[in-house]
Amino acid sequence: MKKILFILCLISPFQAFSDVPQNQINEVQHLLNFIKNTSCTIRRNGTEHNGKDGVKHIQKKYDYYRNDIKSTEDFIQYSATKSTLSGNHYTVTCPGKKTLETQQWLLNELNQYRKNPSNTNEQSFTSCPKIRPQVCTMEYIPVCAKLNSSDIKTYASACSACADHKVISYKEGSCKNDNNR
Repeated sequence: MKKILFILCLISPFQAFSDVPQNQINEVQHLLNFIKNTSCTIRRNGTEHNGKDGVKHIQKKYDYYRNDIKSTEDFIQYSATKSTLSGNHYTVTCPGKKTLETQQWLLNELNQYRKNPSNTNEQSFTSCPKIRPQVCTMEYIPVCAKLNSSDIKTYASACSACADHKVISYKEGSCKNDNNR
């Protein structure tokens, strides 16, 4: 039984962002959405890609280098800077603008994101993964969770919060004014 629980913990989708510090998960997610929704053209190894195709490749590299990534800047460096095989830098061309290397383009967007007080004000809430955890360990590391009813509720852990389909996001620590205790 212990072996099965250990294996489930290893493959749990909740571990998807364990590489990036908790306070930077939203930054990485913002950059992935920024790439996906861009009207710019991403050039990789001589081939042009739209944002949706570009983000698929960057996500694959992110998954591959996950153990080496310790910050949002590392995410950009390892996943969205250059080809591992050819060494050629990725570039991006936006309508009416000068072509940039994707690294600079994403660092510029990250700086803009960090300047917005609503993004960095208090500790940001982290969205629950699309695939919810099925098994959680019995640990007490309380989180404050936002429910789809707009209420907040304290859960024993992030895993137990996201296992509840009513939860949309969470942040570390107990809720100060828990509407649902």
